[in-house]
Amino acid sequence: MTYRNFSISKGKGKLYLKEKVPTLNYEEVTYGEGKKTYHQYHDKVEGIPKEFGVREITYDGRTLKFLELSLEDGDTVNKVSMNVRNKGGYTDESKALLSAMRGLDTGERISLAAVRSESVGKNGKTYENLNIYINYLDREKTDDNKSPTTGYIHFNDVPKPTQKEVAGEIVWDFTPQTEFYYSVQKEVEHKFDSPAETPKQAPVAQPYAAKTPPTKESAVAEKAAQPKEEGDTLPF
Repeated sequence: MTYRNFSISKGKGKLYLKEKVPTLNYEEVTYGEGKKTYHQYHDKVEGIPKEFGVREITYDGRTLKFLELSLEDGDTVNKVSMNVRNKGGYTDESKALLSAMRGLDTGERISLAAVRSESVGKNGKTYENLNIYINYLDREKTDDNKSPTTGYIHFNDVPKPTQKEVAGEIVWDFTPQTEFYYSVQKEVEHKFDSPAETPKQAPVAQPYAAKTPPTKESAVAEKAAQPKEEGDTLPF
């Protein structure tokens, strides 16, 4: 078996492989205080979902938790990995993955792609949005000749962070949202307890939530309501 370990670049809206040393077809990326790593970017990965869950590692004296999905593609295993949480709750990457996986039927060949978009709020600020799309590759195409999707969790179904004043300062509480995504995580993990059989007939995929995606205005409103997180400075 060949193993490929993918991460997600929120800034580029792509998946990427990484190397510690200069490598052909890899781009140099700096992080931290003058440190370097090397990335090869991909629009999507494919395969049959085989494993999903949280993995813990120790890095620079810290215990880090990663959400991981493994896709088996012939003799290759494509593993997609991301930080599970930051100080504001689940990361944008993990929320996007859980959103796409909640409606997943295991046992079928899929493609997974990360897409970045920008929205400009009424305040003139530009906000980055990350979405992950999962499509079934062996099902009958939709009327617009696209591969059926697993759907997503609608913007309005996700609990919003609340704020309160503590010692004269505004403090944000992400607890309800974190608990929501934790329940989705456990729901998705349960899908992998026993492998599902591939359907004998290819049904038309139905989105988990509403078919109309959240508007730019609603996405901007949520971004504006949340405190800004510092970017990840790890090499993975």
